[in-house]
Order: sequence, then C-alpha cells, then structure tokens
Amino acid sequence: MKWNLVFLLIFWGFGVQARTNVIDTVHVNAIDIVAPRLDHFSSTEKTIKVDSIALQSYDGKDLAGLLQKVALVNVSSNGSLGGLSTITIRGNSSTHTSVNWNGIPVNSLTTGSADLSLIGAGSFNNIRVVYGANASLYGSGTLGGAIELSNTPTWEDQSSIGLMNEIGSFSNYRTKLHGKYSNKWISYTAQAFFQYGENDFSYVDKYDFGSPTERLNNNQNRVYGTIHDLHIKLNKHYIDLGAWYQAKKKNIAGTMGIGEPKSNQQQRDSSLKIYLGWKTLLGKFRMEAKSAYLYDYLKYTSGFLSEISSERVLNDANIRYYLTRKLSVDVNAKYSWLKGKTNNYEKEENESRVTVAGKYSPDFGTFIFTFGKEWNTEINPPEMYSFSSLWHIVPHFLDVRAKASNHFRRPTFNERYWVPGGNINIKAEEGWNAEFGLALLSLETKYGQLNADLGLYQSKNKNAISWQPTGSYWSPLNTGQMISRGLELEINHMLRIGNDRLRTSIKYAYNDAYNNDKASGKYKQTLAYRPHHITKVLSDYISKNWNAGVIATFRSHTKNWQEQKVDGNFLLDVNGGYRFKTDFAKFKITGRIENILDKSYELVKYYPMPGRAFYLGVNVIF
Repeated sequence: MKWNLVFLLIFWGFGVQARTNVIDTVHVNAIDIVAPRLDHFSSTEKTIKVDSIALQSYDGKDLAGLLQKVALVNVSSNGSLGGLSTITIRGNSSTHTSVNWNGIPVNSLTTGSADLSLIGAGSFNNIRVVYGANASLYGSGTLGGAIELSNTPTWEDQSSIGLMNEIGSFSNYRTKLHGKYSNKWISYTAQAFFQYGENDFSYVDKYDFGSPTERLNNNQNRVYGTIHDLHIKLNKHYIDLGAWYQAKKKNIAGTMGIGEPKSNQQQRDSSLKIYLGWKTLLGKFRMEAKSAYLYDYLKYTSGFLSEISSERVLNDANIRYYLTRKLSVDVNAKYSWLKGKTNNYEKEENESRVTVAGKYSPDFGTFIFTFGKEWNTEINPPEMYSFSSLWHIVPHFLDVRAKASNHFRRPTFNERYWVPGGNINIKAEEGWNAEFGLALLSLETKYGQLNADLGLYQSKNKNAISWQPTGSYWSPLNTGQMISRGLELEINHMLRIGNDRLRTSIKYAYNDAYNNDKASGKYKQTLAYRPHHITKVLSDYISKNWNAGVIATFRSHTKNWQEQKVDGNFLLDVNGGYRFKTDFAKFKITGRIENILDKSYELVKYYPMPGRAFYLGVNVIF
C-alpha cells in the first residue's frame, strides 16, 4: 500500500495538464516556479546564507564545524572531526532544529536530532539557516530554527570535472571527485568523496593529577559517500531527482580524567536518501509532488553490540493558487510511513499532515499565515499555526518583522521504547514562540556600506524533554516548562578598495534558557549546554585572484546536566585562498589555521577538542 501511495503522488499532478486551456494565466516570475515551498513561506524570517568564500575555505570540515564559525548557533561536539556533533539555535534543544535536504527532513527518526558530523560542509553550494522557523510549516520538532541544504541547478551550457584534495594536521585528509553538466533543459551535479583522519592530537588533561599532556588514541575517522542531483526542465515542467549515500566508521576515543584515555568503542553509520519530485506552473496554479525514501543505520560496539536502523517513506503534494502576483494561497498534504528497529524494539507508525498557507506581498511588506494539522497513529498532535510579517518602514532602508506561532514535538522512538530508559508515557512537547526584529538594509557612507539586523525572541516549551542520567543509565525526562529568551545582533560592513572588497561581520547573541517549572527543584536554573553569550567576528579581504580572512569566536561558559562547569572558549582562525587558471584547468588553492592560539577547550564535558591545526587544499577543475 505504501508503494502505491508513493507512485500515486509522483504521477498525480500529470493528470491535470489537460485542463490548462480553461485556466487564466497569471504572469509569475520563473523563480516562483522553481523556488522551494519552504523558501516561499520563509521570506519574512531572519535567514542567513553561507557565502562561497566560507564554503571553499572550510570545504573539508563537517557542517557543524562550518556553522560553528559563521553562524549564530551553538555547537556541541564529542571531540574532534567525526565525533557526534549537534546544533542548537536560540537556546533550544538539538531536537528543535530541523535539518532539510532539498526540503526533505533528515533528522534521525530514533533520536530526533541530526548528527552534523555526517554532513560535509563542501557537499552543498546552498546552505541556509532559518532562525525561528515555523513548526506549522516545517513540522514536528521545529522550534529553534531550520538548516536547509541543496545544490542549486544552473541552466547554462557548461560542463566540468574536478578533483579536490585537502591534507591537515593529525593525519587528516579528504579527497573529492566532482563534476557537473548543464544546458537549457538539464542540470546534473555529482560528487564522490573519501575522508580519513587519525585525530591523535595532544591536549592538557585538567581533570587528571598534575594536568598532564596526553594524546588521544582510538580516534580514527573514515567517511566515504556520493551525492547526485539531477534537474530536468521541459517547458514549464521541472523534474528533480536526488540520491545521497554515505558511510562512516568512527573509533570513539576515551574521555578526559584520571589515567590515560582508553577506549575500545566503535561506531558505524550509513545512510541512503533518494527522492523524486515534479513541479510546474499551470495558469494560476503552481503544482508540486515529491516522494522520498530514507534509510539510516547505526552499529555501536563496546564489549556489546547495539544496532539501530530506521526507514521512512515520505510523500508530499502541493498546490499553490495565485489570485494575483502579490497574493497566493497554498495547500500542502504529506503522508509518511515510519519504522524504527533496534536490539530491543521494532515499531511502525503512519503520519499525515495538511498545511494551509497564505502569502500577501503588497508594496509595503509581506504577510504570511500558516495553519497545520498532523495525525499520527500513536500520538494526537494539536493544530499548529503562525503569523509573520515584514514591514518596509523605509523602502530599501529599514524593515520591521514580527511573528507569533506555536509548536509541537512528538517523542521519538527511542524516547518512548528504548530499553533500558525509554518512557512510553512521556508527554509530547508543546509551546509557543514570538519574535520582533529590525533590519537596516543598506546605509551608504564614505567609509563603506553598512547593514544590520537586531532580533528579540522568546519561546515557551511545555513538557520539555531531555535525556539525563538516572542511576546506571540515561533516560528521557519531561523537565517541565522551559523558557528561552534573548537577542541577536548582526552588523555587516563592506568597503570597496579599488576592485577589491573588505568585508567584516560582527555577530552577537545573548540567550537565557531556563527551567520555568515552579514545582521543580531546578526552577530558574539555566539549562545544560546553553551559553549566555556567543560572539563571532569575521573579516575577509577579497581580491580578483585571492582572499584572506580571519574568524574569531567566543562562547561563554556553560554547565552540564550534573551542574558541572564547562569553561568558555575564545578561538581564532585564519584562512586564505588563491585562484588562477591555465589553458587546460582552473586551480583553487585554500589554506587555513584553526585555533591558531592553540587553546585547550571543551564543547562537551570531558571531551577534549583539537589544538592548533593546519590545512591545505587544492581543487583542480577541468
């Protein structure tokens, strides 16, 4: 039955083509045809896009390592490259951040979060962070924000093949074979990559007697995979096909503490993601259908064996009606089949949801309303809604945005069924959030161009869920009401020096996320791993053939779930690149020094992070 639904939704839209002769035409820009639905209804949100310079400089990093440098997010990592890495936005949990590949959610079905160490920073040319993304639009679990990944098609006559290699400290190297071909009706990109690292760096163990310098062992990391994106344009019909396979083998090193680090732990991850989509504009209707299959597998060994796998079939159909060029109404329907399997449980669920959205874009602003309702065979979610607006107070100079919405997150399979520790009676998370922001779009001075963004937000989460130690094992607990409030400030400056550019960004975030349950013994206590202050300064000098940059990041101290302090850190990176071409190829040479001050620090208690590290990369494109 599930496969019948897959094929039905894939081909459903083609049957309406015969009716186009009786539908009036609305002149809609071509970008509205190909633009993803999530982009269309996120235009009032604060959004940042990672620029190409950062993508080239940190091509060999994972996604967590990249976003830790360039975005106002908080990263938690269990050690060096390849260690479990998650991301939190605006003081919320990692399970409140939706990670999407071409509009398809890739968060783990069993844990609820996405391990960003499994995602290469250089695997996508379009990486966006949507702050405070709406749950009514993105679905269960979205509260802090969303991360969107894609490779944007081009419709120009071009073709290339390239080879990228990067070598770095601690015996790390990465190689990637990539190519693309496109013309007016087809756009295809492909890549295959392999990465290996010993990650045997030295660190000062401040938790051992005398704070000795020790070296990690059993910390090897091996990753390989391939990603393909095919886009076909036939008149106003667009067909999209994507495939992403990846595998990782990671030895898990011992933690800091008394004695040398010892461990025999090992984890293997593999995943397969494929999707097929179709979209078109027929008169006043923009129509889209998409189906995807996702498979994830994890094998953990440490004297015992633990295996976790999940399968998902996701189906999505969408109709948008343009009453005018400025007013559109959208109806989206989803159906998902979900299956989780581990050593101690095997469960299946069916889930469906309908979302209705409207967007009005007069000359003085943009106004978006969304309403969503989900149905699940095990849990009954509430209705979800949002209203967001963007007012052009002074056109092309000052914008004001405001938003209010609610959210919902169903407990994951592991939170309900894991043995030992799972809680079949655990309650779903519910709550609301609101935001107000000011955006200075462009201020021209004799000292350059300036723009800025200031945002204030607050969210309330009822029945917040967190895994905490309960005796000899960890268990998911409803920790009561949680409040997260704060502000974000970003100031960007660009100065033109002849044909060159000097870009500088200053980013600051203050957050206060705390337990708001008056009946709890932890009332008003700051939640674990939520720093109050994050500051990032990025500066790049960009010339025609070369660039040089510096990135400084600061994170204030945090505490773990046992109220033990995790010191803050100040990190400094420098990076550079040089580009030239010959008669037979283009060359891009990149280099960077991470943690140039060689600071010892942790993001997660007892897991050391690397000191000073050097990287050199060469990308040859034929």
